[in-house]
Amino acid sequence: MKLSVYRILRVALVIGALVGTLAVPTVVGAASRDADRDGLTNRFERNWSHTNPFRADSDRDGMRDGRENPDRDGLTNGQEQTVGVDPRDADTDNDSVEDSVEDGDEDTDGDDLDDEDEFDSDTDPEDEDSDDDGVDDSDDDTDCDELSNETEVESDLDSDDADTDNDGVEDGDEDNDDDGVENEAEEDNGTDIDDDDSDDDDVDDGDDEDGDDDGDVDEDADEEDEDDPSCDDEDDDEEDEDED
Repeated sequence: MKLSVYRILRVALVIGALVGTLAVPTVVGAASRDADRDGLTNRFERNWSHTNPFRADSDRDGMRDGRENPDRDGLTNGQEQTVGVDPRDADTDNDSVEDSVEDGDEDTDGDDLDDEDEFDSDTDPEDEDSDDDGVDDSDDDTDCDELSNETEVESDLDSDDADTDNDGVEDGDEDNDDDGVENEAEEDNGTDIDDDDSDDDDVDDGDDEDGDDDGDVDEDADEEDEDDPSCDDEDDDEEDEDED
């Protein structure tokens, strides 16, 4: 009987050692992955956000961990992970400037959109051409409303929503400054969509042949921004649907 118990204990110890050996590489290999698909890597959740890497909504409040903002600095956990700051400290470097202001004002990828504006545009602040379509994020038109992300950000429009004010008219077709020129046309002409007299010559842009004062007649000027290829694909899809 003693011999039998001894053998059982030995077998149990061997099996335990094998399980432990196999488990260790799995944990290490998963450290850089996002096991719960909440937008945060396992390592970031363990070391920085202190959330559960195997539960997408650690506090069960209906919001995924990547979208939480525990330090209330204006950046979500996912955004803080991207720019490399502490999601539990509103002022990571203790310089009396909140992370959202400090890091949001930087243009990490040099595409003329601040990092915070890139978050608003749903583009990558570390990649000047997030969707690899050959157009820089600032010139891209994420919401396909005929206005570039940069124009929308500068005018406090939502670059991820084609109809920011939900009035049934897309942002590009609006006339923000009531000068008789639609926003899309103003962008093409190089005039300010929020200023009815962009060049301050006492003539409204709608009546000014050279609204941006660049020496070219606006309707003849070839100043159109690059079109977003992804929007062309979307238009083609809509045409196919109409034909069906």
